[in-house]
Amino acid sequence: MIAERASQPLAVFDSGLGGLTVAAEIRRRLPSENLLFLADRARVPYASQSVALIARWAAECFDFLLAHDPKAVVIACNTVSSVYLTELAEQTPVPVIGVIMPTAHAAVEATRSGRIGVVATKATVKRRAYDMAFAELRPDVHVVSSAAPLLVPLVEEGWTAGEIPRKVVEHYLEPIVSSQVDTLVLGCTHYEYFVPIMQDLLGAQVRVINTPLATSLELERVLAHDSELNRDRRRGTVTVYSTDVNEALERVVKDLFAEDLSEGRITVQSAQIPPFRIAPRRV
Repeated sequence: MIAERASQPLAVFDSGLGGLTVAAEIRRRLPSENLLFLADRARVPYASQSVALIARWAAECFDFLLAHDPKAVVIACNTVSSVYLTELAEQTPVPVIGVIMPTAHAAVEATRSGRIGVVATKATVKRRAYDMAFAELRPDVHVVSSAAPLLVPLVEEGWTAGEIPRKVVEHYLEPIVSSQVDTLVLGCTHYEYFVPIMQDLLGAQVRVINTPLATSLELERVLAHDSELNRDRRRGTVTVYSTDVNEALERVVKDLFAEDLSEGRITVQSAQIPPFRIAPRRV
């Protein structure tokens, strides 16, 4: 039974393209695993919606992934992780891993001064998701948060370099830079595409936490604990589902999974997300 479960796929979900950075890191660390990734790009960004609507959409996407019988699900979306992670985890016996707690752990281990910056979506900042995670891990941490709503649409449009994106990032980082933090958390996986700009603006003395790496390490730990790591020496497959397949998606897939594309191990498919079968709990 354990061997049979080990060959089941790993599912990764995000509202858009940001979560592909998490899927790519999982692929680098666990190349034998079969990956399923779902991007709900037809409804991105989630962060500007109500909690009830975010919960409903997340439940519908989660139901789509569960139909593929995964052995674990990674919610590579900070907004969903902050709004509805517990409820999703209660709906399935397989492990459900969010991005917030693994990232917070990495930040606490990295900081020297105890001053940590968080740049995130409005929903994640409003719900103080990272503040609560840090309070649980290290109560004396001083957190400076900044909401950065325009970064998600910039990524979805493929506009991650140049003077205008730099000016936008600089604006959002201003309160964090002035607070003299020594560690920065990216509270949205879309923001990974702006790391070079952020590092340049912050300086080498500030460590930018690698959320994809922190999340993939936690996933690996959970799978090893449950004896469900795939020990097959052959490379697994990657299937990317999206509710909107277009050039932006194909460009990011090509950039992140070039080797899998050249060797025919990755496919991109359109996903039809049906309404959730059971009404989600009230949040």
